[in-house]
Amino acid sequence: MKITGQILETMKKQIYLDCNVYDAEEISKGIFLSPSKILEGSRIINKMDPFFRVVILMGNAYIMADESILGGCNELFKDSKPEWFFDFDNLRRIDYILHEYKKEIVNTHIYFLPAEGSQIEEPWGDEIWLNEKDIENMRENNICHRALCYSPTQPDVIAVMLKDGEKIKGMAGASLDGKYVHQIGIDVKEGYEGRGIAVHLVKLLKQRLLEQGTLPFYGTCESHAVSQSVAVRSGFMPAFSEFFVSETKDNIKNN
Repeated sequence: MKITGQILETMKKQIYLDCNVYDAEEISKGIFLSPSKILEGSRIINKMDPFFRVVILMGNAYIMADESILGGCNELFKDSKPEWFFDFDNLRRIDYILHEYKKEIVNTHIYFLPAEGSQIEEPWGDEIWLNEKDIENMRENNICHRALCYSPTQPDVIAVMLKDGEKIKGMAGASLDGKYVHQIGIDVKEGYEGRGIAVHLVKLLKQRLLEQGTLPFYGTCESHAVSQSVAVRSGFMPAFSEFFVSETKDNIKNN
């Protein structure tokens, strides 16, 4: 399996918005540094601070930094290697510097893009598809928090679920994260694990989004091997990683 050039180019266009790469300077091979700016259509993660952001896509590092630290970032990262940028020593050094500005790394994630050649998933016959109105109606009784996040910056737009009577067995949902991409989340409820529900629903949702001309992607934590396995078995391959920052918890309390 491989990720097609077309899909990578679409994701690259999204990351150009996310990290303002249009104004970037290549400070060393594969390291692009740009001033922080929020562009229309960029992925705005809830509580994200645009002070500093890094996305690593297929061997290139895209760094967006506030003007106050831009010069320092140029010096600090000019000899960095994109593939090792998320090495813990580097993250610890970055987080230490950020604390001087009352910022901190929120988390690091690995993301997957659809690979060509994956088999078509056939419906089981009892799937229930949800549109934006259906999703909004579930807001007060949402038990699938990994599938439907109700984020003010990443609205849930489509979902598919399986039920056992009145109980939800599992649900996959997609949020409109940026101009070019939707992110898929999956939630399988306790007692229904190990039945292939996660892979089935993620595959169906991926197919539906691709048919609609939208690029789906799947994100998870580096330590979540089960979730990564779902991604791969659903026809995704690892493609990029990212971290962003927010204000420190103490600074938020003081404000």
